[in-house]
Amino acid sequence: RTRLYEQLLKLWLYHLIFQQLDRHLPGADEEKRRILRLTRRAPLASRLLFGCYQLRRPLAAFGVVALAATLYGSYLGLAWAARRGNDLLADFYGTSPRQGARPRAEGAAYAQSPARAPVDYRPGKVWLVERKENFERYSNGARILNDFATENRPRGYRVFREGAGDGDELKREPVGIVYHTSENDMLPFTPDNSASIEARSRGLLEYVRRNKSYNYVIDRFGQIYRIVRDEDAANHAGNSVWSDAQGTYVGLNDSFLGVCFESSMEDGGAGEERLTEAQLVAGRLLTQVLRSRHQIDDANCVTHGLVSVNPSNMLICFHHDWARGFPFEAMGLSDKYRVAPASVAEFGFTYDEETVGKLGGSLWPGVAAAEEEFAQRAARAGQEPEKFRRAAREAFRERMERQRRERASTADEAEAPAGE
Repeated sequence: RTRLYEQLLKLWLYHLIFQQLDRHLPGADEEKRRILRLTRRAPLASRLLFGCYQLRRPLAAFGVVALAATLYGSYLGLAWAARRGNDLLADFYGTSPRQGARPRAEGAAYAQSPARAPVDYRPGKVWLVERKENFERYSNGARILNDFATENRPRGYRVFREGAGDGDELKREPVGIVYHTSENDMLPFTPDNSASIEARSRGLLEYVRRNKSYNYVIDRFGQIYRIVRDEDAANHAGNSVWSDAQGTYVGLNDSFLGVCFESSMEDGGAGEERLTEAQLVAGRLLTQVLRSRHQIDDANCVTHGLVSVNPSNMLICFHHDWARGFPFEAMGLSDKYRVAPASVAEFGFTYDEETVGKLGGSLWPGVAAAEEEFAQRAARAGQEPEKFRRAAREAFRERMERQRRERASTADEAEAPAGE
């Protein structure tokens, strides 16, 4: 027996009264108006409430529409707030929240820069299902052929850190992947050329095997060939630099695996690289196998054009295969063209008009970010940029020499007779 309940009963009483009056009103207009005037003696609140009752269906429809609009607006607002929050976290920590919050470090850990790609796609566990004499089959569907497999010198490299002198202890396990193009002559990828394409692929594989050029080659039909085994270094990266959260890698032959697509910079015209659909699928499967087997981080899956340098003139992009157009997303990887390369950010490498010209008139976005990063490091050190650049380049030469000696030492150990 609440007051609200009494008011509802009164409202319903007025509803019945108005309903009966309307039903029994005489037909004469004057008489009808006289009786309607009597209803105005009812309280204003009751008449207003009854008016709302009479309009309940339109009001209910309007309420449903207003509620739907409110819910949709709330969803958009929350989604925007979530995206903005993720962006702020990524900017603050230099990483993605999915990777875990890792504070940014000074020195060689340039992978923590906000300019670096924050997304890390981690493939599920991939395992060996079947091994035969000439092939291996994996749980994700990858099939690796061993027809051209060979050996080379064992791996041996050090990770250089800021203030760590000659670098960490000697490491043997590959830490990354460098993607290449073969740059051999390409025939049009048409059915009538199938036999000729296979013949050229076989010639490429024999050449690569002789020179121990890569760890893997993916031909135009998507077949994956192992060349140099994973435990050994292939001669694929030459003078090259890359860095991650752990430190800097100089001369990536020993620290990174080399994966080559049978393709060409000029294939398809306009200086753009082209891969067949089969190569895209095979490249993704092989990337999953190698990342799962060696616990390779997304940050260290990069292309040759982004790591290659020329120490004689201190210019970047000495080899420019995949300096543009590599389908990182199709391989399940984040975009390394947004990453500030360590060659520029740490060692002060530059570029000239010829470098820009062979890339179609512009460099990848990470170069500008690396230049800004280098300028900030010079400012923090209180030195003029050019003086700071000379010191940085000298540090690079010292590390290259250290890596060369390490490579020679590893080769000597491999050639020594057993027990010596």
